[in-house]
Amino acid sequence: MYLKLYNSKAKCIQEKDFEELVASITSANLDESCNIETIKAFTIITRTELARKLNIYGGTGCPKHKGSDLCDEPGHCVMFSLEEGSVEDIYRRAACSTNGTIITFDGKPIKPYFHYRCGGGTENSENVLGSKITYLRRVLCSYCRGIPDENTEKQYSVEELEQVLNTRIMKPDNVYNSIIGMFEDFDVDDEGRVKSLKIGHKLFKGNELMELLQLNSTRFNYTPVKFLFKSVGMGHGLGLCLCGANEMARIGRSAEEILNYYYTGIKLEAMEVLEEGKPLKGHKFVLDAGCGDEDGKAHQINGLNEKDVNFDIVVSLSRLLRNDGATVRLTREGNENVALSDRAAISNAEKPEIFISILQNCFASAGVSGTEIYHFRGDKESEKLSKLIIDEVCAAIGSKNRGVRTAEFYLLRQVKASAIILHLLYITNPSDAEKLADSLMRLKVAEAIHQAILKYFCPMGLL
Repeated sequence: MYLKLYNSKAKCIQEKDFEELVASITSANLDESCNIETIKAFTIITRTELARKLNIYGGTGCPKHKGSDLCDEPGHCVMFSLEEGSVEDIYRRAACSTNGTIITFDGKPIKPYFHYRCGGGTENSENVLGSKITYLRRVLCSYCRGIPDENTEKQYSVEELEQVLNTRIMKPDNVYNSIIGMFEDFDVDDEGRVKSLKIGHKLFKGNELMELLQLNSTRFNYTPVKFLFKSVGMGHGLGLCLCGANEMARIGRSAEEILNYYYTGIKLEAMEVLEEGKPLKGHKFVLDAGCGDEDGKAHQINGLNEKDVNFDIVVSLSRLLRNDGATVRLTREGNENVALSDRAAISNAEKPEIFISILQNCFASAGVSGTEIYHFRGDKESEKLSKLIIDEVCAAIGSKNRGVRTAEFYLLRQVKASAIILHLLYITNPSDAEKLADSLMRLKVAEAIHQAILKYFCPMGLL
């Protein structure tokens, strides 16, 4: 299996073997001091992050470089360094021994956050990301406590803080602030002269301080000119602590034990792989064949029963999607009438990615014809798919493109998925009705919708 990687230096898309890329990324992010079990754990983390880019897990490619699954620009597509270099055998062996294994929660690959050293405890996601993620819970970590950090101290002057933080810091004027253990127990008279002051563990009179510090008078104050910040640990503290993981590996813990320690409630599972010819595996659809009597009157016009036309198209589309590996549910399986509320309930119980309802239009004037699609206001995904579908359908059957529009129809409001309603043709128009009566034309409609769905879910081609 290959991923399409945009190389920013070469300015082109390169096909990369998936497992070779796992080994390469692991090599670029770890060093020779890491234990083999740490390396194995990190290959699983890397593979999990890459799996999120696959179509089968909802990946849609790099938004910046069309046609690629991801790019190597720092921090854009993945949270790893993607610098190319030689890959030692130990990283390839680690990738091979964990081949296909990813970290999942509720059946989906997690976002496998990691950091260098937590300093005694990892962090809850809501304190860093602003939202609660079940598998990113704080865990105590004694494994990394004895590991020293570099550059733990940073000094900033007041002016530097103001510049870096883009704020104004008010300097105190005749206000004495205690700093516990350093400056305490001020005794100041009404004119602002210091009578006494405790510095450290010793109490000084104002006159003593004036002489010892060579001050002009006892009417003095103090302002810190530099601030010393001391930190413990390195990184945001989410997920796996690399130093802790390496220490766990050193004392005999396995990669699986390491990952289960730092990520709460996860599973290690085999990554799903797209089968050849199954580009929609893992995607779920609900298809709705309109009953033709939503307005209380069944549309039996120009010798056609709309209910049957809609159902024939939906059945053909369902077959095409299932052949590509998709899971499909129909809101009706035959000639029965299904209420709008029941159709919405069926979809909401199934929790599909896409809900498609197919209807025909009618109008008092027989001259009105063409194809139009409706989606709910603000649903960008249904709008995107709608545009693909209307272009494909109109080209396939030669109908007039009446555009993609927003609406607040009952199904669009009530279905809790990206939903579209396709008003295919005007059954009241003789030319449109002739197309609907042709079984080959109905099949072309199903094939056109199918092609649009493939373009929507597989914009960069099949893996």
